[in-house]
Amino acid sequence: MELPRPLSHSSMYLFNECPRKYKFKYVDRIPEKPRHFFSFGSSVHAALEFFYGVKSLPAPSLEQLLAAYKEHWISAGYKDPAQEQQYFEDGKQILISFHQKHVRDFALPYFVEYSFNFSVEGVPVTGKVDRIDKLEDGTLSIVDYKTGKALAKGRVQTDGQLTMYQLACEQLLGAKVSRLAFYHLPSLTQQAVERHDDGLVDGLKRRITATAEAIVSEKFDPTPDESKCRWCDYKPICPVFKHQFSSRQQELVLARAEPEPDEDVSALVDRLGELQEKSEELRSELEGAKKGLAELLERKGYSRAFGKRFEVLKSTARRWEFSDKKKVLEILTKAGLYEKVLAPSAPKVEQLMSDPGLDAAVRERLGELASKIETAELKLKPL
Repeated sequence: MELPRPLSHSSMYLFNECPRKYKFKYVDRIPEKPRHFFSFGSSVHAALEFFYGVKSLPAPSLEQLLAAYKEHWISAGYKDPAQEQQYFEDGKQILISFHQKHVRDFALPYFVEYSFNFSVEGVPVTGKVDRIDKLEDGTLSIVDYKTGKALAKGRVQTDGQLTMYQLACEQLLGAKVSRLAFYHLPSLTQQAVERHDDGLVDGLKRRITATAEAIVSEKFDPTPDESKCRWCDYKPICPVFKHQFSSRQQELVLARAEPEPDEDVSALVDRLGELQEKSEELRSELEGAKKGLAELLERKGYSRAFGKRFEVLKSTARRWEFSDKKKVLEILTKAGLYEKVLAPSAPKVEQLMSDPGLDAAVRERLGELASKIETAELKLKPL
């Protein structure tokens, strides 16, 4: 058989833990149940990806960071709403403390959530680095966030995941890695070390090739261990434990198996996903460029500017924001104007306020509840 997917640090760890568990997950394509600690870690990571993913200074505000955290929150795997709410608040406090600590020394990273794909002795390897910083001497610093329990002392010195990141970044980015770090978010502390030596890198390469050879040779014997098997989702279908479970319990596990992907459809799905990622990156870059240009034109007092190929015109857009929609609704209802807007949404109320026939007293009361927001609008056209 061929490898069912490129090797990652987590899939290699899983194979080392139990080859049969690897087979269930990656060959038979039976997913594990969601785990709340994975959902929590992914949610906090997504918020930090937003924080460091901006294209230009300044750093996002705390309000923006917490909004991104809420938007990207993953609810899967929690035993009940109370547990989910507790974890949500824990993550919120982590991000508040993180922002307070790092907003002053904020610098744009070299890469955020850097996805890599390369090969080791012909074996495809994949992964994602949380953050890569470029240091003043041109070398790279790799940062991996951790949201779980306290890290084992000295783990950073030999950790295989960091070794894999170092190997991938040096091969693909053409720069030397000089620093590796785990950032433990709950305690806001780092374990950092200089680059892993060649012995660790060579050892990783040997493990990659040996793991790939074992998978291709279909060496999927189970390796039972009570401390690991106790919580395994695959126990009902594992040859070691299946006699303890009913056929119905086994069927429920097998029913989670994902169908084999249609290659034509799969290719188009991946292509669409790639284009979506690129469009989001370009949209973010475009908004950053527009904001920077608008601020520069404002400072210089320009309403029109020229490049070599394009011309830009700056105008000011004004809109109203209403902080207390309940009071707005009361005013509109008493004035018999609710039917004109149907809801106290800012655009509809703003349109009503521009109506010259609106009673002046009503306009004044609405104006007291509103704040005027002005934004620069740029119109670009080719020369």
